[in-house]
Amino acid sequence: MTFEFRIPILPEPEFFSNVKLAALSLAKLGGAYATAPIVVSAGGHADATEMRALNRWSLPYPVTWRPVPHAVSDRGFSSGFDRYAEPPRGNAVILADADVCLMRPIDDLLQRMRDAKRPLIAGMPAHFSPFSRDGAENDAAWRRLLEAFGFGDTPLDWQYSMSPDQASGGSPAYFNYGFVVFDRTAFIAIQQLIRPLTQRVYHYLKDTSVVFFSGQIALSLAILTVGADTLALGPEYNCPNSDEMLAHGLRDPADIRVLHYLRRDQFDRHNFLCNRGEFDAFCGRSFVSPVLQAFQQHVRSLTYPFYGEPVTR
Repeated sequence: MTFEFRIPILPEPEFFSNVKLAALSLAKLGGAYATAPIVVSAGGHADATEMRALNRWSLPYPVTWRPVPHAVSDRGFSSGFDRYAEPPRGNAVILADADVCLMRPIDDLLQRMRDAKRPLIAGMPAHFSPFSRDGAENDAAWRRLLEAFGFGDTPLDWQYSMSPDQASGGSPAYFNYGFVVFDRTAFIAIQQLIRPLTQRVYHYLKDTSVVFFSGQIALSLAILTVGADTLALGPEYNCPNSDEMLAHGLRDPADIRVLHYLRRDQFDRHNFLCNRGEFDAFCGRSFVSPVLQAFQQHVRSLTYPFYGEPVTR
């Protein structure tokens, strides 16, 4: 089974430090994880030579620093679009946010992708509705959007991962974009669709607060367009750095495979890997949260996870 990771960033120390944690985490797992390509799409007019010079730590790892072409580079969607630019290198393509790392193998999921008979996309359902916590308002908003894009008959049979009761309404397959896995055929089918669909969704939502979710919604529409199969993953495949998932399907922090450290209430997720004081505070703190304890233990187990540690050769 061959697979790769594609990560969007801006060319800034906090994002470089995220990539380092992701690379060290994969290296620790060994085998195919240690050799899986990590393709980093950098927006914001990044310079390839400069990025390589600033990230000499990456030399022993299969990291490719890929600046978004200058003509389309920005600080917004461009790095996310760029993840779709290259053809797949193997059986599966994993799109991951920069603040995501693997803590345990995902062999079962990768096997499902390899054995898929039809195009298959897997991810955890988004935590909440992009439209409203009220079920009737949520359903009506999805119905209007789906009708506008030619999918009016689509059933709203997916539930949100942190609002699973019927009162919250439903959705089509709608993933948290922090960790989404495509088998090869699904990725190829969606590659050329994602930019124009995202732009259309953005235009549709541009005067609303929901415009932030244009990318996730566009992926849902792309899935419907190509007729791909979907697989809903549990929270162990996209667990935030907090304990709420223990009430929404996560049985034990020991089950976490993919940690998504998107919360900022316990530590500064942007700086804790590249600011020495923040890093030492994170490593030395006694967290009450079982999930944070597991994440802290993982970070401590890695060799030189701090960004800026002297490179040894």
